[in-house]
Amino acid sequence: MKLHETCTTDQAAPQFEHEWQRRAFGLALALSEFRHYSWSEFQESLIATIGDWEATPETERNEWEYFDHWVAALEDVVDRHQLLTAPLLTDAGDHALPAAHDHDHDHDHDH
Repeated sequence: MKLHETCTTDQAAPQFEHEWQRRAFGLALALSEFRHYSWSEFQESLIATIGDWEATPETERNEWEYFDHWVAALEDVVDRHQLLTAPLLTDAGDHALPAAHDHDHDHDHDH
């Protein structure tokens, strides 16, 4: 397996303050590696997301958080490529909830 050129084992390696940031980075990279979208498309989305933030008047924009822009760019390419089939449900702590099933799978017959 070949790692993406942004993955290094030296001091230039990506730094994460929180586990969710590491996961967002890994998810964006994995979806690109599995050819759901090109890495350059993700980069363009990230640049556009940051550009939108920069174009917003300072009094109206949130505090700078790089990985908030990363997640917004990831959401953009995931939506654009329709990689989610249903809206992601989250709890009050913004944790993903398990998918609800329309019927019980604990039965003996096949579908």
